[in-house]
Amino acid sequence: MNQRSVNVYCDCISVIDTEYRLNNDESPTEVIIEALAKAAEIDPVDLPPLYEFVDPDALDRLFGAHDGVPRVDALLVFQVDTWNVFVRGDGRIRICDDTQLCDPGPVFEPTAVG
Repeated sequence: MNQRSVNVYCDCISVIDTEYRLNNDESPTEVIIEALAKAAEIDPVDLPPLYEFVDPDALDRLFGAHDGVPRVDALLVFQVDTWNVFVRGDGRIRICDDTQLCDPGPVFEPTAVG
């Protein structure tokens, strides 16, 4: 099987790094909402509804366990207002502020995919 690396780059400042765990009570969507609220320094209920930017049910299905195994090769990028949200199948979540630019660089270290 050939392996290749997937690199995703951004040119904005990372402000929140967190992760979700499949064996935790919180879904990936809940962790993302908490991270966005922390980044914006507001209460989660004051955020715009996440479904205006991404389908939360699809997000949880994509990053949930499939036959008990997480989909580690999954990667999703979307924007909520001025926040760029990067979600990786291994549980890592990074929130970047699109108003604070920097030199482009990898969001995560490269991930080998089948």
